[in-house]
Amino acid sequence: MCAPAALAVASFGASAMGAVGQHQSASAQASAQNAAATNNYKYQLKVRERNWDNTRHVYGQKVFQYGQQLDENSMAAARAYSKAQLNLNEQYTKAAFKNEGNLAKLVRSRGNFAAAGRTGRSADRLSAEQMMQFGRGQAVMAENLMSARNLYNSTTMDTNRELLSANRKAYQNVAIAPQPTVAPAPPTMMPGPSGLSLAGGLLSAGVSGF
Repeated sequence: MCAPAALAVASFGASAMGAVGQHQSASAQASAQNAAATNNYKYQLKVRERNWDNTRHVYGQKVFQYGQQLDENSMAAARAYSKAQLNLNEQYTKAAFKNEGNLAKLVRSRGNFAAAGRTGRSADRLSAEQMMQFGRGQAVMAENLMSARNLYNSTTMDTNRELLSANRKAYQNVAIAPQPTVAPAPPTMMPGPSGLSLAGGLLSAGVSGF
Protein backbone atom coordinates (compact mmCIF):
# COMPACT_ATOMS: atom_id res chain seq x y z
CA MET A 1 0.00 0.00 0.00
CA CYS A 2 2.82 2.40 0.84
CA ALA A 3 4.80 1.75 -2.32
CA PRO A 4 2.08 2.90 -4.74
CA ALA A 5 1.42 5.97 -2.62
CA ALA A 6 5.08 6.82 -2.55
CA LEU A 7 5.29 6.38 -6.30
CA ALA A 8 2.25 8.60 -6.72
CA VAL A 9 3.77 11.31 -4.57
CA ALA A 10 7.05 11.08 -6.44
CA SER A 11 5.28 11.22 -9.76
CA PHE A 12 3.26 14.27 -8.68
CA GLY A 13 6.36 15.99 -7.39
CA ALA A 14 8.27 15.42 -10.60
CA SER A 15 5.37 16.54 -12.75
CA ALA A 16 4.75 19.58 -10.58
CA MET A 17 8.40 20.60 -10.69
CA GLY A 18 8.37 20.18 -14.45
CA ALA A 19 5.30 22.36 -14.77
CA VAL A 20 6.81 25.03 -12.54
CA GLY A 21 10.09 24.83 -14.44
CA GLN A 22 8.35 25.24 -17.80
CA HIS A 23 6.39 28.17 -16.45
CA GLN A 24 9.51 29.86 -15.14
CA SER A 25 11.42 29.17 -18.37
CA ALA A 26 8.59 30.62 -20.50
CA SER A 27 8.39 33.67 -18.22
CA ALA A 28 12.14 34.23 -18.43
CA GLN A 29 12.09 33.89 -22.21
CA ALA A 30 9.24 36.39 -22.56
CA SER A 31 10.96 38.84 -20.19
CA ALA A 32 14.23 38.57 -22.12
CA GLN A 33 12.52 39.15 -25.48
CA ASN A 34 10.57 42.11 -24.11
CA ALA A 35 13.71 43.64 -22.60
CA ALA A 36 15.58 43.22 -25.91
CA ALA A 37 12.69 44.78 -27.85
CA THR A 38 12.52 47.72 -25.41
CA ASN A 39 16.26 48.35 -25.60
CA ASN A 40 16.20 48.20 -29.39
CA TYR A 41 13.30 50.68 -29.44
CA LYS A 42 15.18 53.10 -27.20
CA TYR A 43 18.26 52.74 -29.42
CA GLN A 44 16.22 53.52 -32.55
CA LEU A 45 14.82 56.63 -30.86
CA LYS A 46 18.32 57.83 -29.98
CA VAL A 47 19.56 57.21 -33.53
CA ARG A 48 16.57 59.10 -34.92
CA GLU A 49 17.18 62.02 -32.59
CA ARG A 50 20.89 62.15 -33.45
CA ASN A 51 20.19 62.03 -37.19
CA TRP A 52 17.61 64.79 -36.85
CA ASP A 53 20.08 66.97 -34.95
CA ASN A 54 22.68 66.44 -37.69
CA THR A 55 20.13 67.21 -40.40
CA ARG A 56 19.07 70.45 -38.71
CA HIS A 57 22.70 71.45 -38.23
CA VAL A 58 23.49 70.86 -41.91
CA TYR A 59 20.39 72.79 -42.97
CA GLY A 60 21.31 75.64 -40.64
CA GLN A 61 24.71 75.85 -42.30
CA LYS A 62 23.03 75.96 -45.71
CA VAL A 63 20.75 78.80 -44.57
CA PHE A 64 23.78 80.73 -43.30
CA GLN A 65 25.63 80.18 -46.57
CA TYR A 66 22.50 81.21 -48.48
CA GLY A 67 22.47 84.54 -46.66
CA GLN A 68 26.13 85.07 -47.41
CA GLN A 69 25.57 84.24 -51.08
CA LEU A 70 22.75 86.78 -51.30
CA ASP A 71 25.05 89.43 -49.84
CA GLU A 72 27.78 88.56 -52.34
CA ASN A 73 25.28 88.66 -55.21
CA SER A 74 24.02 92.06 -54.09
CA MET A 75 27.53 93.46 -53.83
CA ALA A 76 28.44 92.13 -57.28
CA ALA A 77 25.30 93.71 -58.73
CA ALA A 78 26.06 97.00 -56.96
CA ARG A 79 29.54 97.03 -58.49
CA ALA A 80 28.07 96.41 -61.93
CA TYR A 81 25.50 99.20 -61.45
CA SER A 82 28.19 101.59 -60.27
CA LYS A 83 30.43 100.80 -63.23
CA ALA A 84 27.60 101.31 -65.70
CA GLN A 85 26.65 104.61 -64.06
CA LEU A 86 30.28 105.76 -64.08
CA ASN A 87 30.60 105.01 -67.78
CA LEU A 88 27.41 106.93 -68.50
CA ASN A 89 28.56 109.91 -66.44
CA GLU A 90 31.85 109.94 -68.33
CA GLN A 91 30.01 110.08 -71.63
CA TYR A 92 27.92 113.03 -70.44
CA THR A 93 31.01 114.79 -69.09
CA LYS A 94 32.86 114.35 -72.38
CA ALA A 95 29.84 115.61 -74.28
CA ALA A 96 29.61 118.69 -72.04
CA PHE A 97 33.28 119.54 -72.57
CA LYS A 98 33.00 118.95 -76.29
CA ASN A 99 29.91 121.13 -76.49
CA GLU A 100 31.73 123.94 -74.71
CA GLY A 101 34.62 123.55 -77.15
CA ASN A 102 32.32 123.71 -80.15
CA LEU A 103 30.59 126.82 -78.83
CA ALA A 104 33.93 128.52 -78.20
CA LYS A 105 35.05 127.57 -81.69
CA LEU A 106 31.87 129.00 -83.16
CA VAL A 107 32.28 132.27 -81.25
CA ARG A 108 35.90 132.55 -82.33
CA SER A 109 34.95 131.97 -85.96
CA ARG A 110 32.30 134.67 -85.91
CA GLY A 111 34.77 137.03 -84.23
CA ASN A 112 37.32 136.29 -86.90
CA PHE A 113 34.81 137.13 -89.60
CA ALA A 114 34.10 140.47 -88.00
CA ALA A 115 37.77 141.26 -87.48
CA ALA A 116 38.52 140.44 -91.10
CA GLY A 117 35.87 142.89 -92.19
CA ARG A 118 33.81 140.26 -93.98
CA THR A 119 30.27 141.42 -94.51
CA GLY A 120 27.37 140.76 -96.77
CA ARG A 121 26.63 137.47 -98.46
CA SER A 122 30.13 136.14 -98.06
CA ALA A 123 30.02 136.59 -94.31
CA ASP A 124 26.51 135.18 -94.14
CA ARG A 125 27.55 132.11 -96.16
CA LEU A 126 30.55 131.43 -93.89
CA SER A 127 28.42 131.97 -90.80
CA ALA A 128 25.80 129.54 -92.08
CA GLU A 129 28.45 126.91 -92.74
CA GLN A 130 29.80 127.30 -89.22
CA MET A 131 26.31 126.94 -87.79
CA MET A 132 25.71 123.83 -89.86
CA GLN A 133 28.95 122.29 -88.62
CA PHE A 134 27.98 123.17 -85.08
CA GLY A 135 24.54 121.64 -85.58
CA ARG A 136 26.02 118.47 -87.03
CA GLY A 137 28.32 118.23 -84.02
CA GLN A 138 25.35 118.65 -81.69
CA ALA A 139 23.44 115.91 -83.53
CA VAL A 140 26.40 113.55 -83.28
CA MET A 141 26.75 114.23 -79.56
CA ALA A 142 23.03 113.68 -79.01
CA GLU A 143 23.20 110.36 -80.86
CA ASN A 144 26.25 109.29 -78.86
CA LEU A 145 24.52 110.19 -75.60
CA MET A 146 21.42 108.25 -76.65
CA SER A 147 23.57 105.22 -77.44
CA ALA A 148 25.31 105.57 -74.06
CA ARG A 149 21.93 105.75 -72.30
CA ASN A 150 20.67 102.68 -74.17
CA LEU A 151 23.84 100.80 -73.27
CA TYR A 152 23.37 101.79 -69.62
CA ASN A 153 19.77 100.56 -69.62
CA SER A 154 20.75 97.30 -71.31
CA THR A 155 23.60 96.75 -68.87
CA THR A 156 21.44 97.35 -65.81
CA MET A 157 18.74 95.03 -67.14
CA ASP A 158 21.33 92.29 -67.72
CA THR A 159 22.64 92.85 -64.20
CA ASN A 160 19.12 92.52 -62.80
CA ARG A 161 18.56 89.26 -64.63
CA GLU A 162 21.91 87.89 -63.46
CA LEU A 163 21.13 88.89 -59.88
CA LEU A 164 17.73 87.20 -59.93
CA SER A 165 19.19 84.08 -61.53
CA ALA A 166 22.01 83.87 -58.98
CA ASN A 167 19.57 84.34 -56.10
CA ARG A 168 17.24 81.65 -57.43
CA LYS A 169 20.15 79.26 -57.82
CA ALA A 170 21.27 79.93 -54.26
CA TYR A 171 17.71 79.43 -52.96
CA GLN A 172 17.57 75.90 -54.35
CA ASN A 173 19.85 74.76 -51.53
CA VAL A 174 17.37 75.86 -48.85
CA ALA A 175 14.06 75.67 -50.72
CA ILE A 176 12.92 72.50 -48.93
CA ALA A 177 13.32 72.51 -45.18
CA PRO A 178 14.05 69.07 -43.70
CA GLN A 179 11.38 67.21 -41.78
CA PRO A 180 11.92 64.64 -39.02
CA THR A 181 11.50 61.04 -40.01
CA VAL A 182 8.60 58.96 -38.73
CA ALA A 183 9.23 57.65 -35.25
CA PRO A 184 9.66 53.89 -34.96
CA ALA A 185 6.63 51.98 -33.77
CA PRO A 186 6.74 50.95 -30.11
CA PRO A 187 7.62 47.30 -29.64
CA THR A 188 4.91 44.72 -29.12
CA MET A 189 5.43 43.08 -25.76
CA MET A 190 5.40 39.29 -25.76
CA PRO A 191 2.99 37.99 -23.11
CA GLY A 192 4.42 35.56 -20.61
CA PRO A 193 2.73 32.34 -19.54
CA SER A 194 -0.43 32.91 -17.54
CA GLY A 195 -1.10 31.58 -14.06
CA LEU A 196 -3.84 29.42 -15.49
CA SER A 197 -1.31 27.48 -17.51
CA LEU A 198 0.71 26.84 -14.35
CA ALA A 199 -2.43 25.79 -12.50
CA GLY A 200 -3.35 23.50 -15.35
CA GLY A 201 0.12 21.94 -15.28
CA LEU A 202 -0.09 21.35 -11.54
CA LEU A 203 -3.59 19.88 -11.89
CA SER A 204 -2.37 17.58 -14.61
CA ALA A 205 0.52 16.54 -12.37
CA GLY A 206 -1.90 15.82 -9.57
CA VAL A 207 -4.12 13.71 -11.77
CA SER A 208 -1.12 11.82 -13.07
CA GLY A 209 0.13 11.15 -9.54
CA PHE A 210 -3.28 9.99 -8.38
